[in-house]
Amino acid sequence: MNMNDRTNQVIGGVIVIILIIGAWYVGQKQLIPVGGENTTPADSVGADTSSDSDVSDTVISDESTGTDNTATTPSVRASGESITVADQPAGMQVKIASVTLPELGWVAVRDNNGRVLGAGRFDAGTNNNVAVELLRGTVAGEKYQVLLYIDDGDMQYDLHKDSLVMNADASVAGTMFSAQ
Repeated sequence: MNMNDRTNQVIGGVIVIILIIGAWYVGQKQLIPVGGENTTPADSVGADTSSDSDVSDTVISDESTGTDNTATTPSVRASGESITVADQPAGMQVKIASVTLPELGWVAVRDNNGRVLGAGRFDAGTNNNVAVELLRGTVAGEKYQVLLYIDDGDMQYDLHKDSLVMNADASVAGTMFSAQ
């Protein structure tokens, strides 16, 4: 192996490391506590009731696929969405006290690393005492984020196609809870 090949390998390795660190950083920046730093996990987070439907792009990390973890996800300004989730025992489902959506949408549960553990589809209106089944269970002592998405029309949850609901202040419309 000559010196040029070795130099190219080192440069390539450094670039890969920089990309991995950058993807991790972007993923960490997206796991935003809903309602700010003082939000308690059992808080209900209501959304801005304005009827604006501003659409923008938001970067979301999805490490559950094992492939390219960073992609652009559409977002939409909240228009009446709300969700209430209490702290609950760890397990393979998340109990939702109440979720209100103005149109067909999804409730997705993410862990602290931004990975989606599961998602449940809900019709427009208010749904009380429902559950979201998970593909990977929650762990006692950990906190989880519950996010709202509006379906893109195909009636299948897709992190990169369904619109993440955002409040007017650019925070996510959702809440957090702790598994016990």
